[in-house]
Amino acid sequence: MFVDEVATRRLKMLVEQYVETRKRRHDVISTSTAEAAIREVLPNCPISGKAFDDLIAASAITHGLGVRFDRSISTESLAD
Repeated sequence: MFVDEVATRRLKMLVEQYVETRKRRHDVISTSTAEAAIREVLPNCPISGKAFDDLIAASAITHGLGVRFDRSISTESLAD
């Protein structure tokens, strides 16, 4: 349990750093680009999918940026 808490805290810090560094040059944060960059640093990310998008979006909105939800939809989810 402690390991998950540390990983989640680290993830939140990485998302904040990512958004903070981009807010000077960009008006919008891409969820797929943010996720890819963050997974380079934290490959064993404790969350994924919509929860990850929501975390990125919350940080972007806090910093006054727009959010582009551009995660690709897998063909498996279309079959359901």
